[in-house]
Order: sequence, then C-alpha cells, then structure tokens
Amino acid sequence: MKLGKYILGLALLAAGLTSCDQDNIGAIYEPTAANVSFLSASQSATTEAESLSVPVAIGRATTKGSYTANVIISGATEGVSLKSNQVTFNDGEGMAYAIVEIANMQKGKMYTCTLSLSDADAATANTEFGEQVLSTKVNVMCDYNWIDMGDGFYSSPEWWEEEFYVPIKHAEGTNIYRMMGLFQDGYNIDFTINADNTVTVPGQPSWIHSSYGAVWLIGDANDTADGYAGTYDPASKKVTFILYHYVPDVGGFGTFVDTLTMP
Repeated sequence: MKLGKYILGLALLAAGLTSCDQDNIGAIYEPTAANVSFLSASQSATTEAESLSVPVAIGRATTKGSYTANVIISGATEGVSLKSNQVTFNDGEGMAYAIVEIANMQKGKMYTCTLSLSDADAATANTEFGEQVLSTKVNVMCDYNWIDMGDGFYSSPEWWEEEFYVPIKHAEGTNIYRMMGLFQDGYNIDFTINADNTVTVPGQPSWIHSSYGAVWLIGDANDTADGYAGTYDPASKKVTFILYHYVPDVGGFGTFVDTLTMP
C-alpha cells in the first residue's frame, strides 16, 4: 500500500493536483499493477508444415478480474497475420496468448513478424513485479525433411589445415545438401548442387569468433561473393568449394579452396 500511495502522490503532483482533489479523480491515477508483458523478447520455431499457428505467451502480474490487452503486429513477411489484436485474461488467469498465423509457407523460407503491446498496455508496469517486455519477434522457418546420407570427407588445407568427416543431409525432393556442424557445432552449412554441376553456397553464419562474433561463409568462385562456390564431379563425387569468410562491419578473411567428397 505504501508503494501505491507513493505512486499516486507522484501522479497527483505531475498533474498539478493536491491531496484534497483525490475524491474528485477516483481511481484514474491508481496504478493497475497489471504489468502486462511478453514472456520473452523473441521466439523461434521450425516446421515442415505449409501453415502454422504460433501461440505467443503474454503474462500479467495479477490474476484478479478480467483484462484485455491490445497487441500490434509489424514487420510481417507475406503470409503472416495476427488472429486478433486483442488478448483477454479471464478472472483468475495470469497467462493468455496472442496467435500468429502463417499460411502457404514455402520450403526453405523464414517468416517473421514483431508483436508489440499498445501504448496503454505498455503503461501498466509496476516495478514491484519486474520489467515489462514490450515487444517480441517471432521467427518461423519452413524447413525441409532432411534425410541422413552418412559422412562426407572434408579437406580445408588453406584455412583450417585439417581433414575430417562431416555428416551430410539431403533436403528431400531438392538438390540442396547440408554439412552438419562443419566448423563448429550448431552451425550447419547448406549448399546446392545444380543441374549443370555448379555448386552454390548462399551467405550464412558458419562459426563464432571469440572477438568478432558470427563469421559468415559465402561462395566466391567468381570473386563476387555472390554464392557461386565451385563445381561437383559426379564421377569422383567430389565438390570443390571456393569460399569467403566475412564478418559483418569488420571485413573479410580472404578466399580459400576446400573440397568435400560426398558419401
């Protein structure tokens, strides 16, 4: 109660009202203590489905009475929508969900949007209950069905001075392949073997440098770092990669030649 009275006093002072005016303003300046907040600043999902409904959790600090929060969607890619811009907490409920709906997704594509609380809901914070998370980014990857092919043999004499086996997966129904954890666990490198036996490697994070952060790997067979990476020899099952390491806002590590013998 002391905190509530203190906040009320500050509100009255800011409004130019005195304590004798309290009977006239009723509960207008009383803090709601709802503290409506997203549970996290981002969330991600991966699916093979063409359509998906993603629940985005919103919490409130009190469960007394009903409360309706207003949610705003922005930065949505094509096919992404919000089921309703209102989320209702029933009496006794401390959790409710905004539903992001994504329709007609294409394989291999990322779908994103940002959800934000309305200005009114952003003003419901009470520091007694912690900091509000006023917006959250939703990322959904429509992924392929990846089929294990076995281990390929990778050679990187110019850059890593190493040779090692790397698990290879194939995206079902495509000519897209994936090297699992090529240089660092958790960083999988996708590449495409085209019908003319050229190979492309689109720019993608490949490992983390202790000082510079994410290092990107990009095909650079024609000195343009545009994804064209080299060739595939069906007879020997060998891929020749000409690659380029790049750190955003820092620069490149140079071009080098690696090989992969497919399983």
